Amino acid sequence: MTNNFQGFLDNSFDSTFDDMNLPWLPWVGSRYRETDKKTIVLGESIYVYGAGDEQTRQRILKRDSLRKRQMTHGILAEYKSRYLRNFERAVFMKKRPSSSERTDLWSKVIYHNLSPNLLPSKNDRPKNSDYTAGWEIFLELAQEVQAQQCIVYGLEWRKVEALLSLLAPRDVFIKKRTLSAIGHSRPLLLSILLSTGPLDLLFIRHPSAFFSWKKWGTAIKETGMTPIEVK
Repeated sequence: MTNNFQGFLDNSFDSTFDDMNLPWLPWVGSRYRETDKKTIVLGESIYVYGAGDEQTRQRILKRDSLRKRQMTHGILAEYKSRYLRNFERAVFMKKRPSSSERTDLWSKVIYHNLSPNLLPSKNDRPKNSDYTAGWEIFLELAQEVQAQQCIVYGLEWRKVEALLSLLAPRDVFIKKRTLSAIGHSRPLLLSILLSTGPLDLLFIRHPSAFFSWKKWGTAIKETGMTPIEVK
C-alpha cells in the first residue's frame, strides 16, 4: 500500500502489470481479493482534459494517473464525475449513495479502461484498432487477476465486434444474450470461457450522460452482476 491512496489500493499485482507493459496501471481496490464475485469495471478511454497543454498531457500519461484519478474522483468524490456517480447510483439503486457505500464499492473492484491510447479530447472516439488492442490486454488482465465478471461501459457494436472477432479464431466458448431494451439501448450479456474459468461481461450504456440509473441498475441486478452485496 502507499500513503497516497490511504490504504484503499492493492498494489500486489503490480509486478504482473509491469510484465504486461500496461500503459496505465489499473485501479485495484484493497479488498478485491476477498470478494466472492471478482469484478472489473471497464471504462472506455482516457483523454486529455483540463487545459490540454503539454504539461497536462504528460501528467495524464504517467502510469499511475488512472489510479490517482480513481482515488480523487471515486473514493474521495472530490469532483462530480457523472460516469462514477451514475454507476454508483445504479449499483445501490439510490440517488445519493453514502460515503461508506461508495468506498465499499471502489474498494472491492478493479477499474480499468479499454483503449490503450490517450485520446486528444473527450470528443474523440477510439479507433477499431484501439478496441482490438484493448481487448487483447483486457483478456490477459482478466486472467491474471482471476476476474469472474466485468461491467463494460458502452454498447457500441464495433466495440463488441472487436472482442468477438478477437475470440473467433481461438475457439473460445461464447454465449450471447440480448436483454430487454432500455430506451433505444439493449444491454448485452456475453459469457466466455477462459483458461482461468468463466467470465461474464455485461455491456451497459456509458454512465457519463443520458443514463437512467434506475433502469440500468435493474438490469445489473437482474443479471446477477451487482459487483458487491447491496443491503
